[in-house]
Amino acid sequence: MVSTKKYPIQRIINWYYGNFCTRKCFNKEERIFDCHLKFQQFLDKNQGLMMTHKEFKDILDNDDLKICKLKPNFKKRVVNWFQFERWLKDPTFDPDKFD
Repeated sequence: MVSTKKYPIQRIINWYYGNFCTRKCFNKEERIFDCHLKFQQFLDKNQGLMMTHKEFKDILDNDDLKICKLKPNFKKRVVNWFQFERWLKDPTFDPDKFD
């Protein structure tokens, strides 16, 4: 079941950043920092914004808010903790090679 509860944008950004950005681009520190700055700029302009997690993810997945540089299909993908741990152990992992 999808939650329809709206949360402050800061909480939604923290959730997305921790569960999507850092799990997919953990080995690209400059990119993560760049995305963090873009999220911060968005937050600064939208302090009072409230939305659901799904609404925010849809905005990013559909490129309505251009922050992520990953290919569309990989950007939309949810990465569970076990997959993330496997990628951490793989020295050849490159998020730019996924589609």
